Amino acid sequence: MKQLLNTLAIMIFLLPTITSWSATIQVTDASIQGNTTWTADNEYVLNGLVFVENGETLTIEPGTVIKGKLGQGADASALVIARGGKIMAEGTAEAPIIFTAEEDDVNDPEDFGSTDRGMWGGLIVLGNATLNSPADSGSPITDNIEGIDINEPRGGFGGNDDADNSGVLRYISIRHGGTLIGADNEINGLTLGAVGSGTTIEFIEVFANLDDGIEFFGGTAEVKFASVSYCGDDSFDYDQGWRGKGQFWFTIQDGDGGDAGEHDGDIDDDTKTPLSKPTIYNATLIGAGKDSGNSKRVFNIRDNAGAMYYNSIFTDFNGRAIDIQDDSAGRAQAGDIDFRNNIWWSFGAGDTGESIANANAQYLFSETDRLNQIIDPQITAISRDYDAMLDPRPMAGSPALSNALFALPAGDDFFMNVDFQGAFGSGNWAAKWTALASGGYIKDEGFGVPHSGGATIQVTDESIQGNTTWTADNEYVLNGLVFVENGETLTIEPGTVIKGKLGQGADASALVIARGGKIMAEGTAEAPIIFTAEEDDVNDPEDFGSTDRGMWGGLIVLGNATLNSPADSGSPITDNIEGIDINEPRGGFGGNDDADNSGVLRYISIRHGGTLIGADNEINGLTLGAVGSGTTIEFIEVFANLDDGIEFFGGTAEVKFASVSYCGDDSFDYDQGWRGKGQFWFTIQDGDGGDAGEHDGDIDDDTKTPLSKPTIYNATLIGAGKDSGNSKRVFNIRDNAGAMYYNSIFTDFNGRAIDIQDDSAGRAQAGDIDFRNNIWWSFGAGDTGESIANANAQYLFSETDRLNQIIDPQITAISRDYDAMLDPRPMAGSPALSNALFALPAGDDFFMNVDFQGAFGTWNWLSGWTAMASGGYISNEEGTIPTVDPLPVAISIRAEVGSLMLEFVSESNVTYQLQSSTDFSSWVEEGEALIGSGESISIILPAQGSLNFFRILAQ
Repeated sequence: MKQLLNTLAIMIFLLPTITSWSATIQVTDASIQGNTTWTADNEYVLNGLVFVENGETLTIEPGTVIKGKLGQGADASALVIARGGKIMAEGTAEAPIIFTAEEDDVNDPEDFGSTDRGMWGGLIVLGNATLNSPADSGSPITDNIEGIDINEPRGGFGGNDDADNSGVLRYISIRHGGTLIGADNEINGLTLGAVGSGTTIEFIEVFANLDDGIEFFGGTAEVKFASVSYCGDDSFDYDQGWRGKGQFWFTIQDGDGGDAGEHDGDIDDDTKTPLSKPTIYNATLIGAGKDSGNSKRVFNIRDNAGAMYYNSIFTDFNGRAIDIQDDSAGRAQAGDIDFRNNIWWSFGAGDTGESIANANAQYLFSETDRLNQIIDPQITAISRDYDAMLDPRPMAGSPALSNALFALPAGDDFFMNVDFQGAFGSGNWAAKWTALASGGYIKDEGFGVPHSGGATIQVTDESIQGNTTWTADNEYVLNGLVFVENGETLTIEPGTVIKGKLGQGADASALVIARGGKIMAEGTAEAPIIFTAEEDDVNDPEDFGSTDRGMWGGLIVLGNATLNSPADSGSPITDNIEGIDINEPRGGFGGNDDADNSGVLRYISIRHGGTLIGADNEINGLTLGAVGSGTTIEFIEVFANLDDGIEFFGGTAEVKFASVSYCGDDSFDYDQGWRGKGQFWFTIQDGDGGDAGEHDGDIDDDTKTPLSKPTIYNATLIGAGKDSGNSKRVFNIRDNAGAMYYNSIFTDFNGRAIDIQDDSAGRAQAGDIDFRNNIWWSFGAGDTGESIANANAQYLFSETDRLNQIIDPQITAISRDYDAMLDPRPMAGSPALSNALFALPAGDDFFMNVDFQGAFGTWNWLSGWTAMASGGYISNEEGTIPTVDPLPVAISIRAEVGSLMLEFVSESNVTYQLQSSTDFSSWVEEGEALIGSGESISIILPAQGSLNFFRILAQ
């Protein structure tokens, strides 16, 4: 056996499948050459200043962690986006991009805290927008950014393009930075030097920085949803003529902090133009405490600066609220320092107009039409401890939720029109993705992003002409049937609310995407797109509930895929969709393109629909008529619909992450030859509901083809209760229908689990009704193979190799009340987490390979965005979408010193092969290999087998 000097053990846990090993990549200034991508499966360590130069783009994947080496002065580490360079860093709330110190273990919330500052540099973005100093002449004026040697040309910033675009920063957390460059010279958490308005900057956190949190040097940068906490100096600092915009700004300080806003106009001689004059709405700025003794203010406005703050909350500072220095008094007189409709409270200098402002700022409180109130904002909880108690949202009854608001600038599409003062309404957008949340400071609940309360736009069928966009700052009300016609595209922004007018029959309202039309409705978990009734106040979770049904129509999408009826002849077969007059040509559906693309539906919540068109004829929540597989449909909710939740009429539509709850009829209904796919389907019913699945093959004479035969994995279907008395089943399969259900959970129905009607018995015999590896439990008809299935379905339980188990799935909590107790995930120890699973179809990229039965593992993908969550039905714990890496997986390892022996253990004794990228003499079997210094080796793991761990042993 070879002599070993030391051992490094790396454990790989296979949760739902084999996961790639993550490398640590050392990054120097020479590392970025041209366009570069940093991926979430690696960790990147900045060694010194690393520049993205003119013409280069750095793309950073969601969830990527970038760390800076410890060092000061010339050894400081920072990432610098130079003028003409771009950064495309688009994190998400579930997977933010984190910048932190090399020593910080981001997986240990107790590793680094609010006092661990100055351990690396920060993020610096430099652009070509205008600034005002220090150059004495020339156009455009340029400067060199603080924190970088004046002789470094890539540290220059400034130009003449106020719309300059330096890229995207979204869901970025910058932690523990601000290292010293020299005496009184530290790097800010986020430095924006002459950054232009074309740059997207939103959901930005700076946590525990030694210097300022965010500092603007000139330019026109616009920043929305910004959190700065526990910094050693000022929270938001600007100078050199910044004239941008901000909304939803938050800070909290401790005793080491500076002012919330140190605002300068011109750092040179106070006269150069353009002078600073940004506009900020909806800030919540919390100091170190009225009794903290650090004498810091909310605002120190000086050097000829302007400042415009509206609809904000300023509280809990030891010093005065605001000082306007003499060198900015002229800007106050000119109206360039304008504070209106703000709440001010709890200052060490006292809480009167005379005490909280110096002489130059007295007018802000003496001029009563400014509506600056000295009144308690009733913030829910202020805490600076590691106790998860900080909650910066206003309490119910707070004046911040009812005060008059200062109007937004007319025609400005940056600002969101909300109905509260301060940075937060009922949602806490700083929860979940920030260090404040993961580090245990802020209450990590109630995550939500404000929706704009703009204009209410009445939409008729004539309103959509050509390509149309609906934006989140407006509310849209459907008057009757509104069609997106052939050749037209309707784009709907995340967070948009669409409402349908109350009406039945000819007065029913619905949105219909006709054949050849497209809908591009891409919501997000933070900002879903909501379809609901006009009367529904979506901001009041108690306004409408699970029994408020049939108040408008629904969403209808019609495509060109194949179906089987009712036409007697002709190719392709077409039909007219139910719910629309048969003489309306735009209600036709069907064709011969099974890959037809009707657009995108993602994070869509459809509520309180299903109005009556005629006797026994209601509109489904989501109707899919001959929709093709090219259409993206995922994260769909139908809540409290009077008719079916989702109904498929022919076609090949594929639907992933679908929730149907409290509907008046069936949850998932299909007919006319639907042959699509589904995964992660969930329903819960109450006593008024129908079957979970009413599955038909052909609504005409049961013989036309193609007949229905979809494939569904990972459903959790919960009925109205074993003792509810409504006699409904999980499945009613009829009219020559096929059905393929795998790895699912079916429970809590009053009737039988499954009926296969005589007119579908032939499909069962042909193998087209196939249920395998499912859990069945708690049926009113009894819990044996003989009682839960009719005669045609007995084989599903008598053939034991199908692995259909009648066993308690141990769902965490089933509740249909407004009590936030429903939790459809399996408990620890549930058989759904350990049972054998039916394999996915080989080579199919629709299905996700997960390690559980039912729609949920440890993840609750319903949390946050659904009516079930906001309405108080489901346990709204944070959820994470199941994700897996494709197989096979390659793991790359490099030896830096000496040579390495690699050995690993395979649970199933599968032989893995290893191959060197250099001259490696042969394939190596049985898990052992030697490679030389500087060589790399890749382990290719085939789909079969289960690699539990491997060890790298230094020789």
